[in-house]
Amino acid sequence: MIHIFNHPHPAMSSSSGTSLRAQTYHGLFRKCLLKRTPVDTFGEYVSQLLLKSPLPSSSICPILLSPSVSSRVDPLHLEYIQCLVEKDIVSLPDVLVALLCTSSARPAVSTSSSSGHGATGGGNGMNTNREALEEDIFTVLATVVREHKPRSNDFVWATIQALSDWMEAVMAASGAGMLDEPGDDVSGMTGSMDVGKGRLEALAELTIAIGGNEDVRRILGEGGRKERKLMFQTSLSLFMQYIQVQNPTLAARMDALFRHQQSQQSPQQNRNQRSTKGAETIDGMMMGMGDGADNEPVVWARGGLFVWLNGLLAGRPQVDDEAVIGYLYSRYRNDINTLLVDFVTAVLDVLSNAILRSEAASTLFLLRSFLTNKVPILLSRLSPSPMTASYALSQALLRTDASTLANPPPSSFDPYSRDTSPNADMLFNTLVDLRQEFLFACALHGVVGEEDIQGIIGELPLGALPVAGRYDAGDLMNQCAMDPDRVERLLEEIEGVEGNSGAVVRAVVEIMRNMCEQKETMPLRSICSFLARKTSSLDVMLLFVKPVYLLEPLCELLDTWRYEEDQGEYQPVYEEFGYILLLVTDLTSSSAPNTDSFIPQLLSKGSTSQRIENFESSDKHAQLGGWIREIFEGEGISDGLMSSCRPQDFYRLVPTLFMQSVMACERGVLDIDTLKEGFAFLLEAFLLPSLVGGLGWLGNHLWESHEDISIPVQILHSLLVPSSISSDASEVHKTVISISARHLERVLRELARRGTAGSHQSAVEGLVANLQPYTSFKRNGAATRDELENWTHHAGGGGLVQSLGLAFQSLVNWSTSQGDINIVRPSATYTHRLILATWRVSGARNTVGAIISEVVKCRIQGTAQGYAEDVAMSMILSMGPPTEEGGTGGGGGKMGLLEALRAEEAEESGNEGDKAEALRSVLRKVETQLTPFSPVHQHAAVGGGVDATGGQQPGMGVGGDTQGVDLDLAMGDDGMAGLLGDGGLGEGELMGSGLLGDVSGMELV
Repeated sequence: MIHIFNHPHPAMSSSSGTSLRAQTYHGLFRKCLLKRTPVDTFGEYVSQLLLKSPLPSSSICPILLSPSVSSRVDPLHLEYIQCLVEKDIVSLPDVLVALLCTSSARPAVSTSSSSGHGATGGGNGMNTNREALEEDIFTVLATVVREHKPRSNDFVWATIQALSDWMEAVMAASGAGMLDEPGDDVSGMTGSMDVGKGRLEALAELTIAIGGNEDVRRILGEGGRKERKLMFQTSLSLFMQYIQVQNPTLAARMDALFRHQQSQQSPQQNRNQRSTKGAETIDGMMMGMGDGADNEPVVWARGGLFVWLNGLLAGRPQVDDEAVIGYLYSRYRNDINTLLVDFVTAVLDVLSNAILRSEAASTLFLLRSFLTNKVPILLSRLSPSPMTASYALSQALLRTDASTLANPPPSSFDPYSRDTSPNADMLFNTLVDLRQEFLFACALHGVVGEEDIQGIIGELPLGALPVAGRYDAGDLMNQCAMDPDRVERLLEEIEGVEGNSGAVVRAVVEIMRNMCEQKETMPLRSICSFLARKTSSLDVMLLFVKPVYLLEPLCELLDTWRYEEDQGEYQPVYEEFGYILLLVTDLTSSSAPNTDSFIPQLLSKGSTSQRIENFESSDKHAQLGGWIREIFEGEGISDGLMSSCRPQDFYRLVPTLFMQSVMACERGVLDIDTLKEGFAFLLEAFLLPSLVGGLGWLGNHLWESHEDISIPVQILHSLLVPSSISSDASEVHKTVISISARHLERVLRELARRGTAGSHQSAVEGLVANLQPYTSFKRNGAATRDELENWTHHAGGGGLVQSLGLAFQSLVNWSTSQGDINIVRPSATYTHRLILATWRVSGARNTVGAIISEVVKCRIQGTAQGYAEDVAMSMILSMGPPTEEGGTGGGGGKMGLLEALRAEEAEESGNEGDKAEALRSVLRKVETQLTPFSPVHQHAAVGGGVDATGGQQPGMGVGGDTQGVDLDLAMGDDGMAGLLGDGGLGEGELMGSGLLGDVSGMELV
């Protein structure tokens, strides 16, 4: 017998009786584990203790699962948990609730069912041991569910509540889906690598076990509990969508269970369920997901897929193959022919629309690369045969505007048109035929035969397949190993339009990862310098690789950068470090986790200066003093200084260096010419990347200055328009300005508008003009000022909401006019920037209200039945997956469109008006689209089954785990908000400027 009753655990002390009983249970659990007490004996001990010191299940579970009871995965611990669940000493829902309280997923969601348990926060769960424990507990509970009946209806509903909370938490922590909207503040993504795949799959197995329990299904099928049913229905739908991407086989099992349960019902039962509104009944696993859907026509509006693809490619892309394919399968089910025709048509429509709208060259270039390099890969997976693909391509080309696609000038696709270097296409001044480029790329990947192209296009093609054929990433890596110069030539091929960019990207990324592992920083510096200068190449890379897969080794290299013991020169080291950092800052945002590692600190505080008295060490004093002396008093930066100050320390000091120098100049301690001469050292190639942080600090300082801005304006001019700069540093200087340009331009424009520039008004305007060519360097989904003013002031007085309504009408009219072969051009009034701007300025409820109002108009008029609902569904889902910042579920405290749609529908519950019917109809279509679907026949790649990138690796394209780096992407212009100090912009003043609201926030797209 273990004597534990008189020896409470010393860490637990309280005067209350409940606390003393908790101490006793804690001691029992811990001592039994230490002494390896058999499970049967353990069960008897707990039963005896319950008689002497009763404690409810909700209080026992947190003790049983506390890390202080067992800090590692212990099989005996799992057996104890199973024993207590089977004996009804603790309940399954209480176990789930207590487990979530200490989970790494816990901070991502606030659950209603766990509010009373005093969760210890996510810190205790942020380790692999805890995730492994959660995985094993899910497996244990699944076993119990399969073998035991639920003890009551309340038990089932409590389980459903806890299961919903777990699904929401896991999806929130992992990015909540794969259809991320490029350009949003995806702060939720920082947890994406914390969710182990095993835990996710085990949670899915538990869900399947619960859904397969006959008694559970019977209780869930009873009336009542509408709100809880709806919540679980929503969580399950989104969770299945996420599982579809992570583990299609497991998703297929969940879907098969649903279909099997439906098949077991009689026709009368199915009719009864279809006649029941909302979520009054729950059909097996799907909890009423299909209720009412069969009463509505299946309509695939041309404008619907067009809208969704626009959202997918807005801002910097994150095109996940599985997410795109899953969306198409959910939309078209087993109608593969229509899927292929509509998908290709939508891609061509998006490109035509961009050309007609005279979009920026960077946008047109990305869409061209998407068409020729990415779409053929997707088609090779979607099409069952070349014959099917050939028919689909010919039909799609017949439906699109040939004149727009066949005649654009090559200069319109040149992102570097401000450069003097000639474009290869421009040498011959030939027009670009996007149709032929696309078809030859399809032939390269085996989607169609080269001999089929003439029949598809209806004319003799002028192009040809590339002489080198289809690239294989492995072959390219071998070539680079034999000939290092091949890497440089390979970088130039990223922007090719022959269909080989996927393999090139994979090879380059793997080479970079290998260089990071081997710490070959010199050649890595060259690659990073190239990519940081050519953001269009980065855009193409993001079509094929998950950003974290590229960032992880780079960030680890920078975080752990150390000098060699026999280090000779230090200037090359600074240069290599700076150029690698420049690429990372171009790809990441300030929404990094709050950790002590270098990159997250730099991203969050890279433009924030420190007061000297707040320095935590004397080393910082010495380092800052050394840099000030050598910049303003010496003849250059010495190796002695750099050897005593690691690059990481220098970049942290830059804002403070700027602050001390500018303050000294403003107080007359340092004259302006000396200051300019000193800062000219920062224009040297090996220090140039540090200007990103320095310019960010200057922007903040200008914003906060209320008196004389003469000195910061002069400094800014000397750094932006230097009197002399080396040729080596010139290109990098352009990149640095480009990263900083949009923030600085906003600050300077606002100074001019407020009239605080004073006598320096002309100088400020000159700086704005100098920055203008650089503001479009990085692609982003932000609306331009001209667009915002047009939508706000020139839409009949209705502002953004009315502009969105007019665009909606044009999309519906275009979709319903497809019987007229002459109406092939897409609606030029629509851009994804419009719906995003409306959401940011007017809010989610008003945005959804505008969309639903247009649906109501169409229903009242009796025209376009189904078309309006499809366009509305696509608009809502084009904002990304639920719970993402900027997505349908919002994020960062801002309501998203799907959340707003559900809230609006709930308010109209029970009403029978046109608005209520429209809301229910659109919500049903959204929920159906979010439900994963596996077609009866899935196809291997028609080009022989070989992936177009040469064989997928983890992190490439869509596949595998991406663990190790918690950094958010800078999909908008403010991606370096931490370095550029965007937080210093006063939202209130911009709101009061008469300009359209929070312009700063609106540009985070």
